[in-house]
Amino acid sequence: MFKTRKKLKIIILCSVALIIIAMAVAPVIIKNYIINNSKELAGRQIDIGKLKYNYFTSTAKVYDFKMFEQNGTDEFTTFDTLIVNIEPYRFLFNEKVVEQFYIKGLMVKTVMKDSVFNFDDLIAFHNQDSLSTTDTDEEAFKYDISNIELKEADFYFDNQNVGKETEIEDFSFFIQNIGWDQEEKSNADVKFNFKNGGYFQSALNVNPVDGEFDALITIKDLELYPFYEYVLEYAEINDFNGRLNSQIHIEGNTSEAINSIVSGHVDVSDFVMTDKNNKAFLKANRIDCNLKSIDYANSSYVLDSLKFTQPYVYFEMDSITNNFFKTFKLDPNGDPISDASDVEQKTDSTSSSDLNYAINNLNVIEGIMDYSDNLTGERFDYHLNEITIDSDSINSKSKWITIKSDMLLNNRGTLNSSLGINPNDYNNLNLDIVIENFLLSDINIYANYYTGHNIVLGDFYYYSKSRITNGEILSENQLLVKNVSVENSNSGIATLPLKFALFILKDKNGDVNLNIPVRGNTDDPEVDIKKLIWTTLKNKITGAASDPIGSLAIMVDVDPADYRELVFEYTDTIPNENHYLKLDKLLEMETQKEGLKVKLEHQVDPELQKEALAVAALGEQYLKAKNKDYLEDKKGFKAYIKKETKNDTISVESAALLLIDQSTLSALSQSYNDALIKNINNYLKDKKPNTAIQAIAVNPEDPTKKTAQNIFLINFDMLTVMADDGTTNVSEPPKQPADTNQ
Repeated sequence: MFKTRKKLKIIILCSVALIIIAMAVAPVIIKNYIINNSKELAGRQIDIGKLKYNYFTSTAKVYDFKMFEQNGTDEFTTFDTLIVNIEPYRFLFNEKVVEQFYIKGLMVKTVMKDSVFNFDDLIAFHNQDSLSTTDTDEEAFKYDISNIELKEADFYFDNQNVGKETEIEDFSFFIQNIGWDQEEKSNADVKFNFKNGGYFQSALNVNPVDGEFDALITIKDLELYPFYEYVLEYAEINDFNGRLNSQIHIEGNTSEAINSIVSGHVDVSDFVMTDKNNKAFLKANRIDCNLKSIDYANSSYVLDSLKFTQPYVYFEMDSITNNFFKTFKLDPNGDPISDASDVEQKTDSTSSSDLNYAINNLNVIEGIMDYSDNLTGERFDYHLNEITIDSDSINSKSKWITIKSDMLLNNRGTLNSSLGINPNDYNNLNLDIVIENFLLSDINIYANYYTGHNIVLGDFYYYSKSRITNGEILSENQLLVKNVSVENSNSGIATLPLKFALFILKDKNGDVNLNIPVRGNTDDPEVDIKKLIWTTLKNKITGAASDPIGSLAIMVDVDPADYRELVFEYTDTIPNENHYLKLDKLLEMETQKEGLKVKLEHQVDPELQKEALAVAALGEQYLKAKNKDYLEDKKGFKAYIKKETKNDTISVESAALLLIDQSTLSALSQSYNDALIKNINNYLKDKKPNTAIQAIAVNPEDPTKKTAQNIFLINFDMLTVMADDGTTNVSEPPKQPADTNQ
């Protein structure tokens, strides 16, 4: 009996010893088995430094774990320590409980090339396992994981498409508990901090029965700079920075996650992008976006509001392109510049007609824009500030939208505009623009380049109402220029007679009012609204200078056609009543238009005048001889001439020149002309002693001053004290401006 008990005791002790030994060596055996069969078990070669298991606390510890890449040499993921503490007895109650899940020194390196990742083989391997597993009805489990801690982790993402490796180093977080119930709705909350003090937080609620879930994702103060290299693929920049905050709500079903609906709020603070010269070209103090509904599956994107607070834009033009096209790698037409190696273009499968978008409110507050160009060979800079933009709903279904904008022009002038447009048909739109208190000297570089004049002073007002209806352009443009003063620079590609034109166009208040209508059709490739306005304005300026009476006649309410010249008979020495009326109107123009210079230039063909004077002299002789008026008794006068000349075939004019001495006729012609000029000037001085209007004689031998009538050509100009040396004189046609598309 004693021996039997002793044997039993020895057997038990040996069994216990064997069990203890087995338990002690089991982790080593398991570790070696896993290492040796890792490719069959996990799809990759792995290595484990140590594996320990505490049977009393049900705690497993893994040290120095490594999983290699497909080549079996490079490390894909590693960690220093893994501790998992479970409660096995809870399995009896259909509960999987983990008291602690701890990983220290985790390293994961992800590599992307084209659309292939370095873990694609692992996904394929485990998907194959899941497909080969027979579907069985499993009992529902509850999961409860506590004390989840990741410590000193490093994540590397090597995007070989852009040549950028993103690093997240020394990453740590602690999650107190995640609960998951396969029968009841459960929560899973995660939060971890960023290095700069911000954090990521998510709250996930899932109903395992029907798969319905909702999630709230919060990001606080995420720095944008780590994404710089990804932006480099599309833009040539030196800096991409800012802080992103968001609170995103996602609702959906785990069985159809792609149909999830996203809503929430996203904002970016202190956003900045700089070009290769470290010049900031896009900035914003803050960008706020309220997402109403993002439905990717149905291509529906609805923003409740999009607001830019204190945005900044730097826009620079050259003769070919602009800084935005250069930065974002676009050709002069705005199309992406593709590499020669690109054989085929990737296209979006979503048709534009299927796209549903909406921005319920677009708002810009206190915007700033700096504009610069070198189109004239001289740098031009202009500053726009206090820019505000406000719009009603913009969406793909809208038949009409309205966008309003206001801004300051170089801290002085104001611009107010309203654009109404059919977003699906640009052939129908309304555009109203009001510019007031615009300082003309701000654009002096352009004025000098295009018109050959420097603008010294002047305020500009512009009122435009443009309508495009089914492609037909109807645009009314009113320009008002106040207190303008210009100087001739003797340069400019058009060399417009701007100074004299402005002088003529000024009303009694010193203002220049111009109405510039524009007509055309958008389907006409030759129609360019900017060119039409410029051409019309150019014609107004040159027209006012070359034919100033058109503007001056309006001041005194007369027909401009009657004031291009004064017509006299060859034998007139005294103006008639009609002439006096016209001279009075010229004096009235001079009075109303201070600085106006009017010159009455006498032009006559001396030979034709001598003929007329010779006939008149013979007529006087006929009156004395026959006591008859030669103009009334033309038949008798003709007979008289034939008798005196003894020539039956000679004309009256030739006979008169034959019978009257040429020296007498020359003296008589000079006397008549002098008398007429003197009487005109005397009348003008009697009516207005300080008048500068003057009738003058010209060189009778100058062929350009000969006319078939006895006239005084009315020339308009500025008095010397009002003009500069380069002012175009009306008596000499102004140089026609060069044809330009500017």
